Amino acid sequence: MSTALQEVKNLIGRGEFFKAYDAAMRSLNSDPDNTTLQHRALLALANAGAYRLALSQFESMGLHGSRELDVQCLLARLHKDMGFAQTGRAAQASFSTAFQLYEQAWHTHRLSPLAYYPAINAAACAVFSGAPDQAIHWAGIVLNQLQSQHTTPSDQVEQYWVNATHIEALLIQGQLTSARALVPHTLSLIGSDRTALASTLRQLQRLCTCLGHDFNSLGFAAPPTVIHYTGHLLSPTGRFPAHQEARVATQIQALLELHNVGVGYGSLAGGADILFAESLLQRGADLHVVLPFEQEDFLNVSVMRCGPHWAERFERSLSAARSIRMATDDAYLQDEQLFTYCSQIAMGLAILNARHLNTTVAQIGVWDGHTHDTDVGTEADLQQWQYTGLPQYLVNSQNASFSQSFSASPAEASPTRSNTKQHGRESKAMLFADVKGFSKLGDATLPAFVEHIMGRLAKVTAQHNHQLHSINTWGDGVFAVFNDVAAAAECALAMQEIMAGIDRTALGLPEELALRIGLHLGPVYLTLDPITLRETAIGAHVSRAARIEPVTPEGCVYVTETFAAVLAIGSHNEFACDYVGQTEAAKNYGLMRMFLLRRTGNSSATTVVLNFER
Repeated sequence: MSTALQEVKNLIGRGEFFKAYDAAMRSLNSDPDNTTLQHRALLALANAGAYRLALSQFESMGLHGSRELDVQCLLARLHKDMGFAQTGRAAQASFSTAFQLYEQAWHTHRLSPLAYYPAINAAACAVFSGAPDQAIHWAGIVLNQLQSQHTTPSDQVEQYWVNATHIEALLIQGQLTSARALVPHTLSLIGSDRTALASTLRQLQRLCTCLGHDFNSLGFAAPPTVIHYTGHLLSPTGRFPAHQEARVATQIQALLELHNVGVGYGSLAGGADILFAESLLQRGADLHVVLPFEQEDFLNVSVMRCGPHWAERFERSLSAARSIRMATDDAYLQDEQLFTYCSQIAMGLAILNARHLNTTVAQIGVWDGHTHDTDVGTEADLQQWQYTGLPQYLVNSQNASFSQSFSASPAEASPTRSNTKQHGRESKAMLFADVKGFSKLGDATLPAFVEHIMGRLAKVTAQHNHQLHSINTWGDGVFAVFNDVAAAAECALAMQEIMAGIDRTALGLPEELALRIGLHLGPVYLTLDPITLRETAIGAHVSRAARIEPVTPEGCVYVTETFAAVLAIGSHNEFACDYVGQTEAAKNYGLMRMFLLRRTGNSSATTVVLNFER
């Protein structure tokens, strides 16, 4: 196996689908006809929830004529994913298409020892499309094939999939006792591949729901929990006294063990953050670090003040982290708002990762139990998490005791609304939009454009005035600054929906006129424009937001990873963000991770973010 392919497989196995897709696409630049790499690139996209983009890429890569088993099954799987993102007849139609494609793949490879794979998926899609007789028939084909195989796969991973398939077929046939008996051995084969187990559990849960079986009776242990961690800095006389360090560290370790934590997201300040990082690494969990601003400033502001030896602990933890993200590359500039911005990103990433891994997510904090009137720091983080409705566990930094959750009542504000302040930067959601093709319009068509295109878009933005800080236009362009990411997302999608419903030809306008919208969240300076005398926002993150819209496909809304993460905190599954890869931003701004924003249309549609398959 090539080094490039092994890297991609390893990244997929760890649930890092975005990195896996990027790595595969880089390798395809030098080896464009490598079908295996193409398959893995699209599989990574599908696992990240971007099945629409994967279907488009499948076509552009010319894979429709492939007779390779994995490639044929990938196409079927993408239609299955589409079914899970839909409801009613549309979902049934997608599942039926997937069933036919899996059936076709089985007939092509029926003599292969791997033919059980399309067969079991055909059986499952029959269940989902409401065809129980077909499901039982195909489950029987699977069981017959597995029983007729006289050799045991030498590869442990392959043996895992054989066992998982066996359990699924038995479940479809109603043989729950036999299925339960296979679970212990199957779990022993999984190793550290969290995503494969997540896929199996999700598939079995869906089947149990459709078939009326009790999933819990199968005896699968819950997958490792994902956490967001937060806590006070250590100080001799502060909210986390130095003499409590060892006791608090022991309690952190106990909580991580109690809740089977396998992944942690947070920052790396001296005190509680580093204690969490060290405990996560000690138990072999994945550590994902988010720093609020430039690293040297962060060391001086948030690490060294706890004592010189904390810098060494910071460096050790940082070097062992699975990933490191910078909330902003800028300097601190005495701007405490950046800490809140950083925490929001870490919380959202934890929630998104838990969705990918089909597991629980919680927050664990180290807090002294005393409320203060502050919108920055540990207390603000704890209050922010309460809006998610997700579990929260605390260690008291004064006496190292446990408590179940933050005791203060949440403030009356949106969970994704920025904290306001008198001076400095504030986190705001920014929308840039323009109409492609506007520059080619003649003077005769401009009145119709202003009235029927910009006029209708204006009605949409007017509906969001209560969440708008400021808005400005120029010709066909719109720059809007929102206090809330969910409001920005709703406005952007509503603008696209209005645009899609306009009959341009009837208005004497070119049909190719199309709207492009980019969204970003970041710290900005709010100021009065001395020329227009209107409120506006300025700063590096405004420039970043402006670079998204020009590279957005017509009719789409692209958002940054930061926006997608914070949107996950309080949107209650109203929106989904499908990863589309690292995109070169306009004006040589550099590579940015980009997501396609869409409505879910189905409250359970976010489960499509992970369906890990072969």
